[in-house]
Amino acid sequence: MWQFLKKSAYILPLSGYLALSLIVIAPVLPVFTTALPGGPIADVDGWQNVWNLWWVHRAVTTATNPFFTPLLFYPQGVDLTLQTLNISNGILFLPITALAGPIAAYNAAVITALTLSGIGGYALALRVSSDRLAAFVGGAVFTFSPFHLTKVWDGQLELITMQWVALYAFFLLRAVEEEQRRDALIAGVLLALIGYTSWYYLFFFSVYSVLFAAIWLAWAQPRQRWGMMRQFVTVSACGLLFLAPLLVAAPRAAQAMLVISSPWFDPAHPLDKILTRSANVYDLALPNGLHPLWGSAVETLVRTWHPYIGAWNIAPGYTALALSIAALIMDRREAWRWAVIGLIAIVLSLGPIVQIGTMRTSIPLPYQMILAIPGLELARRPSHFIVITTLMLAPLTALGLRELRRRLPQRQGYAIIGACAALIAVECAPPRWSLHPFQVHPYYERIAGHIGAVIEVPASLEASMPLKAQIVHGRPLVGGFVSRPPHYAFVEQAPGVRQLWRMRPDTTRLFVNPADDRLMELNAYGIRHIIVHWSRIPVERHTEVRESLHQVLGSLSPIYVDQDLSAYVVPYREAQPFVYPAFGKGWHPEEYDGHHRWRWMGEEGEIVLVNTSQEDVPAHILLYLQSYRTPRRATVMFDQQSAGSLLVLPKASGIALRLLIPPGEHRLVLRASVDEDPNVPDRSVSIAVFAARLFTSAEMERIQRSLLPIMP
Repeated sequence: MWQFLKKSAYILPLSGYLALSLIVIAPVLPVFTTALPGGPIADVDGWQNVWNLWWVHRAVTTATNPFFTPLLFYPQGVDLTLQTLNISNGILFLPITALAGPIAAYNAAVITALTLSGIGGYALALRVSSDRLAAFVGGAVFTFSPFHLTKVWDGQLELITMQWVALYAFFLLRAVEEEQRRDALIAGVLLALIGYTSWYYLFFFSVYSVLFAAIWLAWAQPRQRWGMMRQFVTVSACGLLFLAPLLVAAPRAAQAMLVISSPWFDPAHPLDKILTRSANVYDLALPNGLHPLWGSAVETLVRTWHPYIGAWNIAPGYTALALSIAALIMDRREAWRWAVIGLIAIVLSLGPIVQIGTMRTSIPLPYQMILAIPGLELARRPSHFIVITTLMLAPLTALGLRELRRRLPQRQGYAIIGACAALIAVECAPPRWSLHPFQVHPYYERIAGHIGAVIEVPASLEASMPLKAQIVHGRPLVGGFVSRPPHYAFVEQAPGVRQLWRMRPDTTRLFVNPADDRLMELNAYGIRHIIVHWSRIPVERHTEVRESLHQVLGSLSPIYVDQDLSAYVVPYREAQPFVYPAFGKGWHPEEYDGHHRWRWMGEEGEIVLVNTSQEDVPAHILLYLQSYRTPRRATVMFDQQSAGSLLVLPKASGIALRLLIPPGEHRLVLRASVDEDPNVPDRSVSIAVFAARLFTSAEMERIQRSLLPIMP
C-alpha cells in the first residue's frame, strides 16, 4: 500500500492539501452546519452564497429554471444569469445541501476549493518542473495565497472556487504538448465550468487563453503550430458549446440590470468604480494584509488609498517572488513564458491608469483597450486579474526550488525546500477567523409554508438578512439582495407598497383610485406578510413609518409584536380586477401652491398602468390637463401604438381616455411640443396634470355620464 502511495503522483498531495485546508479552516469545523468563517463582508456575501446553494437545490428539486428566481424582487422575479449564482457549486454540492443544509454545503465547498485548487496548482507545477516536492510547494503557494484566503475571508464562494482555473491551465498545457484530443475536450469542459462559476474568472482566463496561445504559437516550431492551433480550436469550440446557454442569455439579463449608486460609486462617472477596484502599485509590494500578526497594520496603511473596497489583499508573497526570480535566472528557457503571462496579468490588474498610493497618475494602461470592447464594461474588478499571476507563481516557484535542489547535495536540497515551505507558511498564515452563526428571528418559522409574499421594513438591496430569513420561510420577497440589482419600478409605483418601501406616507393626490383600498391592493399583488424591524429603523424615522403603516393598513393590528419586530398579516379578500396607475418617465417633480397639486411634463410624459389580474380590464382614465401658455396638440401612445391625439388648452379641463388594459405592465405616453420654463433654469415644459382618476367600466356605471370638473 505504501509503495502504491509513493508511486501515485496525486494521492499523497491530495491528502496533504486536504489536511492543510482543514487546519487553515479549523475554527469552523465544530460549527460546520450552523456558521460561516470570514470577516465583515462574509456576513453579507457569505450568506448570499448560502442562499445561492439553497436556491439551486430548491430549483432542481422543483424542476424550476435555476437561472431565474421568482422568490426575489417579487412579483417580477430576477434573472440570475449575470449574478454570482455559481451554479456549478450548487449542483456539485446538491447532496450535502439536501442532507445537511446549505451552510454545510457552503463550508464543504470552501474546503473542496482549497484542496482541489492546491491539486490543480500542483498538477501544473509538476507538469512544468517534474519535481513532486517542489510542485507541492507550488500548489500551496497558489491555494493558500493571500488572494485566495481573502476570498474566503470575504465569503465570495464564486471567487473562492479557483480549482477550475488551475485544472484548466494544466489540461490546456497538456493538450498543447501531447496533442491529445481528450485533453483539449477536458480543457473545454473546464473552461465552461469556470463560466458557470464566475463571470470574472471566465473573462480573466479567456484573456489567459489568448496570451497562452500567442506565446506558445510564437515559440513553437513551424511543424508544431498546426497541431497546436487544432488543439486551441478544439478547446474553444468545446467551451463555447457548453457555455452557449449562458452566453445567449447574458445580453437579455444585462438589459434588466440597474446601476445603483453607493458611497464610492457615482453612476455619472463609472470609471471611478473601476479605479477603486483596480490594484495600486503599493498593493503589489505589501505583505499579506490578513496576517494575524501584521495584517491590521497593513490594512490601516492600505485604507489611505482603498477606503471603501475590501479586495485589495493581492500580495504575491516575497518567498514565491524570490523563487520565481531564481527560476528566471537558472532556467530561463522554461520559466520565461509563465513569467511573461504573470507580468501581463499584473499590468492588467492595475486597471485603466497607474495609481501610486493616493495619487492617480495620467499614465494610461492596456486595460483601457478592454473597456472599449462592448459588453466588458461590466468587468469592474481589474485587481482580480492577479489570480492569473498567483497561478503562474505555482510553476515558477516549483522551477526555482527544482533548480536550487539540483545545485545542492540531496540533504541540503531537502533543507532548502523545507526552509522555503516554512517561510511561505509564515507569510501566508491564515487570519483569525470570525464566525458568523445563522441567526434569524423565530417568527419566520411561523410563516413557513403559508401563502403570500413578504415585504420587509426597512427594505435594502445591499443586505443579506432577508435572504437568511427566506431560507427559513421560503416565501417570495419584495426586493432582495443580488450583486447586480435589476430595474425594479414596482416598489416605486405600486400604491401601498411604495409607502412601505420608502418608509414614508404618500402625500401625492394626483392619482387616486375612487375605490382606493390598500388591503385590496396588497391582496391583488399577493403580498400577505409585512414585517417591520424597529431596531433597524432610525428612531427619528419611527413616526413616518407608523404613518405609512396606518396609510397602508388602516386599523389592522399586528399579529405578532416583540422588542425587535412587528408582523402584520394582510387578511385575504377575493381577488378582483384591479389596475393601478403611476407616473413614469418624463415628469418633473410634483408642485403645490397650498390649494392645488400638479406635475409638468417635458416633451414626453409616461403613465404606467399595471393590471394585476389575469384578464383584460376595460378602464377609463380621466385627466385634468393644462397646457403651458398656448394650446398644444398632444399625441397619445399606448404600448407604442397610436391611440389618437388630444387638444390641451391653457385653461385646466378634463379629458377622458378609454382603454382595454391587458394583464401586466403597460405604458401610456403623452407627447407635445415644449417651451423653456422661465421660472426654472434648464427646464422645458409642455403640459401639466392637475388630477387623474382611473375607473374600471363597472365603476364608471356608477358615475354620471357627463364629465364634471375633478379638481382636487
